[in-house]
Amino acid sequence: MRAVAADLDAVCRALRGETEVALAVHDKPDPDALGAAAGMLDACGQLRVEAALHVAADQSLPLEALLLGGRRVLRTDPPAALRVYALDCGAAPRLALAAPPARVAVNIDHHHDNTGYGELNLVRGTASSTCEIVCDLFAALGLEPDIAAATALYAGISFDSGHFHHGSTSAHTFACASWLAGLGVDVTAVYGELYERRSAAALRLWARAVQGAQPAAGGRALVATVARADYAACGAGEEEAEGIVESLRAVEGVEAAAVVKEQSKGARVRVSLRSSALDVSAIAALRGGGGHRLAAGFSSDDSPEEVRAWLSSELARRLSTESS
Repeated sequence: MRAVAADLDAVCRALRGETEVALAVHDKPDPDALGAAAGMLDACGQLRVEAALHVAADQSLPLEALLLGGRRVLRTDPPAALRVYALDCGAAPRLALAAPPARVAVNIDHHHDNTGYGELNLVRGTASSTCEIVCDLFAALGLEPDIAAATALYAGISFDSGHFHHGSTSAHTFACASWLAGLGVDVTAVYGELYERRSAAALRLWARAVQGAQPAAGGRALVATVARADYAACGAGEEEAEGIVESLRAVEGVEAAAVVKEQSKGARVRVSLRSSALDVSAIAALRGGGGHRLAAGFSSDDSPEEVRAWLSSELARRLSTESS
């Protein structure tokens, strides 16, 4: 029998001893965060632990029907007395809550820059996704997710691994995906929901952003801005800007890309960074953000033009230093 790592075993023991917990995920949660939450809600249910995912009232939950499917979501901060299990979040201030909890009992994450803010920390910086870690938790607990949770976990792994092509994809990633498919996940349907539901308005927005992208570092980087006027002109929602940065990074000769997205709520802009080799999480950290080495982001109250100028300069400086 495969030995269980000490940190994984500690989280299993903690979870078995709970009666009620609150789950929390990062701000503007993606399919990995919500898939991990769905998996944890199912695991808690099987262990007879009362649990709910807590998010602030203004948070949008993408693909909620697919990923959470009627599971318990409360749009309030958790009561102070409840033990908080944080999922897929590198630092407590980034949790999708009105205010960070005073303490986090368990921190489960795969971001390499995770600050270790939990009383227990189950952090795997080399894992493809937090959903992959939750699969390990199921196995260590001797449980299997129900079909809805298995579908959400598979979706999270697919999304955060770039459908199994990012550098963090490992043999274990494929093993987890295979296990979930064996439980009955309709992998074709999940792919369709994640990657084949783009609207005509989104395509117009993408075209506008790509056309306006500006080169930096002699063409080794591209930086695009999506302003409120662009959303209005294209008839697109703000969530439809997701994925533009990957398209820019895929341009031949481009080593790093950034998209500055103006927002109607919260910070004025939100920035997505992608790279093939440059550590963009270090750039994001300069503005209070974070993420993965090759995929990171941050928010700012500066104007889109100011942020774009700063990014162009910073990318040029770092790419120049890297090649010298």
